[in-house]
Amino acid sequence: MFQVKPMSFEDFPFATKLANTMNWNMATEDFEFLASLEPEGCFVVFQGSERLGIATSISYGKVGWFGNLIVKEKYRNKGVGSLLVKHAVNYLQSKGVKTSGLYAYPNLIGFYSKFGFERDENFSVLRAETLDSLAAETLPKVGTQQIQAIAEFDSRCFGGNRKKLLESIILEAGNLSYCKFADNEVVGYVAAKVYEKMAEVGPLICQEGHVDVAASLLKTVLGKLTGLSVYVFLPKKESALADMLSSFGFKEDFCVSRMFLGQAVAKNCIYMAESLERG
Repeated sequence: MFQVKPMSFEDFPFATKLANTMNWNMATEDFEFLASLEPEGCFVVFQGSERLGIATSISYGKVGWFGNLIVKEKYRNKGVGSLLVKHAVNYLQSKGVKTSGLYAYPNLIGFYSKFGFERDENFSVLRAETLDSLAAETLPKVGTQQIQAIAEFDSRCFGGNRKKLLESIILEAGNLSYCKFADNEVVGYVAAKVYEKMAEVGPLICQEGHVDVAASLLKTVLGKLTGLSVYVFLPKKESALADMLSSFGFKEDFCVSRMFLGQAVAKNCIYMAESLERG
């Protein structure tokens, strides 16, 4: 009999080891961060005392995100993954979520479709193995005084309230965040999580039609990441940004499809994902 329980501190080493069997390059701190944002939204499935798999989710008001799903290889195709998906979706709906999103590898699109998720658009996961020095733009950093305006702008584009996530990223020492205002209105912003040897750029959101602002924001943050391995999560339709990133040495690592259960969100803006786990 399988049993799903909330992930606890004692489960983090198992979750990290299991995730990295898929080359996800995750650390215990990643699960600590997820659990700090959504303490009841990370799950472990057991059979007796044996841990079989994990799943994560996070709620943003009316929008939620389903993240890491992985099951031990010998327990796959036995209903464990389906149990975790259903449990996470039910959890998000209990939090008031109307639309749940996820990023699916191509081979899993059919699996998630069984639960009612529908494909929205395709994303490229791009990586610069070692980012070369770039001429940095000079846009203002995001500080505590700008967070509320940034969060409200983000909510209008993303469809859910990600303030708790954005605060955690922007206020963390060592991370980077920049913004562009016009007539006291947010036009766009970007953030990056910076680690010892790598960085993830995202989220990035700009008003529709302002590709120039998105490019400027990207150049600003990338100019501070020289020598690191850098990842970005970009919609394939953003060809101008893809061409720019290619000129900086970025190559596609793999691709995923964004899928939604419920009404599709994140429309009418230029959008780069924060992460595959959290949207």
